[in-house]
Amino acid sequence: MTDASPRRPVVRVPAGTWQPTLVAWLVFVAALASLQPLFVGAGWWLAATSVSAAVLGVSLAARRLRAPSWVAWIVGAVAGSALTCAFMSGGTAVLGVIPTSATLQRVRDLADQAEAAIVAESAPLDVSDGVLATVLVSVLAASIIIDLVSSVGQLPAFSGIVAVVVLAVPAFVPGVTTSWPAVAVTVLLFLVLLALATGRRPTVGGLVGGVAAVAVAGVLTATVPLGGVAPLSGSGGSGLGLATGVNPIVDLGDDLRRGAPVTVLTYRSSDADGDYLKLVDLVDFSGRSWSPAEGDPDPEASLDSLPAAPGIADGTDRREVTTEIDVGSLRSPYLPLPVPATSVEGVDDEWGVVVESGVTVRSTSTGTQGLEYTVESSPVDPSREQVVASLADEGAAMAEYLSTDGVPQSVVDLAAEVTADTPNAFDAAVALQSFFRDGDFVYSEDTPVDEGYDGSGLDAVQTFLQVRSGYCVHFASSMAVMARTIGIPSRVAVGFLPGESTGFGADAERRVSSDDLHTWPELYFEGLGWVPFEPTVGLGRPQSYLQPTGVEPTAAPSADDAATPTPSADDAPAESATPTPTTDATDPTASGSASGQAGRGLEATGLIVVALLALVLVVPSGLRAGRRRRRRSVAPPDVGLAAWREVVDTGADLGVAPPHGATPTATARALAERLARGQGAEEARLALDRLVSALQTERFGGVAAGESAWSDAALVVAGLRSSSTSRERLVARLAPRSLIAPSPAGNGLTA
Repeated sequence: MTDASPRRPVVRVPAGTWQPTLVAWLVFVAALASLQPLFVGAGWWLAATSVSAAVLGVSLAARRLRAPSWVAWIVGAVAGSALTCAFMSGGTAVLGVIPTSATLQRVRDLADQAEAAIVAESAPLDVSDGVLATVLVSVLAASIIIDLVSSVGQLPAFSGIVAVVVLAVPAFVPGVTTSWPAVAVTVLLFLVLLALATGRRPTVGGLVGGVAAVAVAGVLTATVPLGGVAPLSGSGGSGLGLATGVNPIVDLGDDLRRGAPVTVLTYRSSDADGDYLKLVDLVDFSGRSWSPAEGDPDPEASLDSLPAAPGIADGTDRREVTTEIDVGSLRSPYLPLPVPATSVEGVDDEWGVVVESGVTVRSTSTGTQGLEYTVESSPVDPSREQVVASLADEGAAMAEYLSTDGVPQSVVDLAAEVTADTPNAFDAAVALQSFFRDGDFVYSEDTPVDEGYDGSGLDAVQTFLQVRSGYCVHFASSMAVMARTIGIPSRVAVGFLPGESTGFGADAERRVSSDDLHTWPELYFEGLGWVPFEPTVGLGRPQSYLQPTGVEPTAAPSADDAATPTPSADDAPAESATPTPTTDATDPTASGSASGQAGRGLEATGLIVVALLALVLVVPSGLRAGRRRRRRSVAPPDVGLAAWREVVDTGADLGVAPPHGATPTATARALAERLARGQGAEEARLALDRLVSALQTERFGGVAAGESAWSDAALVVAGLRSSSTSRERLVARLAPRSLIAPSPAGNGLTA
């Protein structure tokens, strides 16, 4: 009985035609158009589309000339590379397309230029030579992948994955709005590509699905704050490097645990030991957390002559330091400064002085990325005589720096116990510092998270003093709180350690990374001003004058006191003069911190390697499985041809290689030789004979093969696998040869 119901007509595109390649290219260039908000002008897009057209167009032309698909793929990649070289070489390439050693050096220079632009600028970027080169190289790589998947792998629909990745990029860049017209065009073109790949006309359901996909993507992009996903929260940025918000201490722990460090700035200083670089002072202690005092930049204050640091007596010895700072991937509303700074040169009028939050320099409209400026600073360097003289000063009223609301009694009692035998406030502060640095405290960035007390509030301080394991936030907050309980004004500074010294002589500079992000307490003494202390065990270097005086605060300095003594072995600082975190084997806390950071770096690297390895192993088998499913869905009159090609490709994957251009009969003989090696060879051989007969009848007799062709193909495939070695089966699964080589047989058989 014949089924008279009408069947939907099937539109077929013969293999090797130009339509799928053209539409795949249009999908990609439409996706590239969605990146327009990231760049100034459209010249980059025209150049990018040209490179992509060279790769896909030349590859298509080679296939039309009957070159094997993998040869055409290589030819297309070479053509795209030549055009990319012509755009990038700047006259250094032979004939404009053949690179020389000068071309390679230019590529390195352009890469450095692009990195600086991406790190230092915000979108939209001016398309410099370096930025254009980066875009074109990326487009070249993407186009080669598209051609590999669509022409060699014969799965053009899978090339849409590249377009999806491109479309996702703007959503991860803060301040950039997704270009919805480009997204819509890309999706609609992809539906056309899908229709060509499957051989079916677009349906109403397919069009509705495409529109729904665009709508869902719009809702997700509008509701999920992808632009805020960055290594650090705060003022935003490109997601590269280090970002700090208005209160940098809030996420400092996460910043330190970010994994592989990034260089945030470099500087040159006239101080051989380097500078602590401060971003902001946290002066408001509400009992739960530290925060900067509220205040806007003072329009009357000049960066050329900053307000004098409070509390420093005219007779106190000071050093004059010049620091040249080059900010890289640091995005912050605060300018990193050595303290106390006296002048800043090289920044524009978008930056102003905020006196209420300590003398800091802040902007409400821009960030630090890419700034180069020079700072003059004048840190105190008092003699012992001057320190002792400051003990008799009354000091100014500083109630806001003495608030202890909500401080647990256990913290008050501990501070009193630690400083019980000290004769004056300065000696008490030194005792607090020694309590942390010389006691049984351990530096750890992970313990506070594991134990649930990460933060700077009073609960965190109380638990930290019991557990005695934490990082700089806990050390600085605890010392500042304890100082207030014994009557010493305190605040917490947030900034950077002096960093790592690099280079020699005229090339000497210091590199500051995200691992150098740091907090430390500053305590106020009339005559000395705000004195920085360093309680964090294993990090930094306390100032040399932070030594006990041993005198009563009302005592006038004696003749013996007037002379600056040479510190004894007992009085000398326990730490070395190295300003960067120590890794001495005798300091187990520092060693643990360094090894922890190295361990996290190795762990991250290991995860990346595993992910790449998984990608390499999974993608080929996935492409091969996709091709198998596509063939299995083929409708008459091509069922026999699809089943035959699956058998031939399976044989190729397992190492069966008939002569190129062999007839189906000759190919069947080669397959039969492999089948003879396994069990059940006779049944598989008979199925092979039936499949070849069905193929020939379908191709030349006009009688379409039925589903029995796939049953026979399944028997042959099972027989080929059972007659192959374990190694051959493993290679066939992980690296199927049929993806990169044309079928050796059946060349005269077309759908």
